[in-house]
Amino acid sequence: MKRSLFLAAVVLVCTGCFAQKANVRRAETLISAEAPDFKGARAVIAEALQNDETKGQAKTWFVAGLIGYTQNQTEYVKLQEGKGGQDYVLRGAAVYESYNYWLKADEIAMTPVYNKKGKAKVDTRTRKQIADKMVEYFEHRELINYAYDLLDKQEYAKAYDMFKAYLALPDLEMMQDKRYQERMPKDTLYELFQFQSALTAYNAAMYQEAANVFRTLVDKNVKAVASAQFLYQSYINMQDSATANKVLDECIERFPTEAWFVQNRINNLVSAGQMEDAIIYLDRAIATDPQIQYYLLKASILDVQQRFDEAIATYEEALARDNSNADIYYNYGVVFVDKANKMNDDAAYLDAKAYKAARKNIDETLKQALPYFKKAYEMDSENFTYKRQLRALYYRLGMTNEYNALSD
Repeated sequence: MKRSLFLAAVVLVCTGCFAQKANVRRAETLISAEAPDFKGARAVIAEALQNDETKGQAKTWFVAGLIGYTQNQTEYVKLQEGKGGQDYVLRGAAVYESYNYWLKADEIAMTPVYNKKGKAKVDTRTRKQIADKMVEYFEHRELINYAYDLLDKQEYAKAYDMFKAYLALPDLEMMQDKRYQERMPKDTLYELFQFQSALTAYNAAMYQEAANVFRTLVDKNVKAVASAQFLYQSYINMQDSATANKVLDECIERFPTEAWFVQNRINNLVSAGQMEDAIIYLDRAIATDPQIQYYLLKASILDVQQRFDEAIATYEEALARDNSNADIYYNYGVVFVDKANKMNDDAAYLDAKAYKAARKNIDETLKQALPYFKKAYEMDSENFTYKRQLRALYYRLGMTNEYNALSD
């Protein structure tokens, strides 16, 4: 009785195994018909993928991938014949489905199986079948088309997966044969897709993923400036200011004429109250690329630190380079006003006689601002800030006629 039960159990197991192998064959039949039944094929292969006997066989996963491949090819033929096939979602999703199934099929196929003598054997035939089709996916760019369709719908995370899968194709172990590599060049178009993939990850708030790709692009000198800017911003979004500043330091050396990097570095230093370091960076920037904005910022920092003589010297250097910039004249005048205000604060506790003498020096300092404010206003009379400060200076100096004329 017990023997009969055991045999019955063996029969049931074998029957189940044969049934699942039949499902694999059935799936192949359904997709090879004149009118392929992709839904039916997916239903029967799903059972085989769950069965303990068949889920460990490369054939099962290969056929699962073949369903998506065949569906994509069917739509592609329609497109070529002008009979539709414009559904990028259907075509791309079918490719992505088969792509993942085939990665698993290849993994199983290339896992060594040892015979009784200990000799290893792998299924190179299945690998070649998969590789021959994967190279088509690279050439037809179905995953890329699908990615752009997803971008239009702002499905960034999913779009990034499509870019990532496409870009990984040339680096797959199965694709390293020379004849495949020749058909899968990492050319400028490939690099464009890399950049787009990083932007997509960034828009999906996948900042570490984005940073990894942007780092690669910077190192490869692909859209290097833009990639570096997004690399920096990715670390800022991850609240990793230390790494972000390292990126800026690297790029200040690498792209000395790109003001964006040094400006952000300086802004960070100023925000952190590290004024001396900010001036050091500004001096380097001026030595490399003497832009007026660097002089203005340096002089402004010196003014805030009440290093008025150094600020004045910096504005003189700026005027020597550009005497047609109204901002230079205006900010130059501000230094004298700030200096006068400091003198006034220092004189607050003097006696009447000493204060009167100090007051004279304060007025003389204010008068030094006058030609610079007037020049800035003459150059841009529509600038309200210029006009307001000039009028305020007239008032402080008791220049009533000038104050009234400007007010009118």
